[in-house]
Amino acid sequence: MKTKTFFLGFFLSLYSLSMFAQTDMKVAEEKVLAVLKKLRSKDPAIDRAAVAIQFEKTLKKVLSSKESWAYTFPELRKYINIETSKDNKIRSFSWDTLTGGSWHAINSLLQFESDTEIHVVSIQDEKPIDDEEEGNDMFADAVILGIYPFYKGYLFEGYGTYGSGHHHKILTYFELINEKLVRKTIFENDESIYVFKIPRRYKFDLHVNIKTKTVTHSEFMMDNDTGFFKPTGKKVLLTFDGNKFVKQVKNEKP
Repeated sequence: MKTKTFFLGFFLSLYSLSMFAQTDMKVAEEKVLAVLKKLRSKDPAIDRAAVAIQFEKTLKKVLSSKESWAYTFPELRKYINIETSKDNKIRSFSWDTLTGGSWHAINSLLQFESDTEIHVVSIQDEKPIDDEEEGNDMFADAVILGIYPFYKGYLFEGYGTYGSGHHHKILTYFELINEKLVRKTIFENDESIYVFKIPRRYKFDLHVNIKTKTVTHSEFMMDNDTGFFKPTGKKVLLTFDGNKFVKQVKNEKP
């Protein structure tokens, strides 16, 4: 009888601790939502750049707590995009900072767990966006749509839109090395990022197939007369050869 009483008390204690943790996280989530509401406000007097920084700092602090790892953020995910890797080891939190006008400047925080702590890092580079160089900074304009365990690390898929009438899909690759997410070159020309940009009037057909280790999409080429990309009627196939993705272009099936 004493043994049963002990175990009953033990499990009730664990349950109580779990409920307290959930309650604390709900309070923390409410604090994040309060800043997000301020960021989404249409009040012209608000310093949106300052509030955007405040929101990122508030969210990063909350995500750094151990209790946050098991919390689903049911209310927050109604307003920002939250994705979890297929192996449940990495989460992403993406939101529009509303500081980019029609450009839609997006921020993303990545959360992952190690043996010692919860890590929270930004996927964006510190350097500003550059129209002429579609490099790593392009992910500053992409909401993360998927995180795929791939090769030795993770393949990230993102989506963004331009004020110039274009939108884009973007892929980049990271590996977990010494408790850090390190971007690695995996595409041709020693690139760690792949950008597929098309006019917004066209729908995306970019598809990532982890089983076959391929990426496919229709080919678009820039039309200098209109300043927009146009379909060529061909299909792009990226095949991973064990070291990098190799690009092939084939005619679409009639």
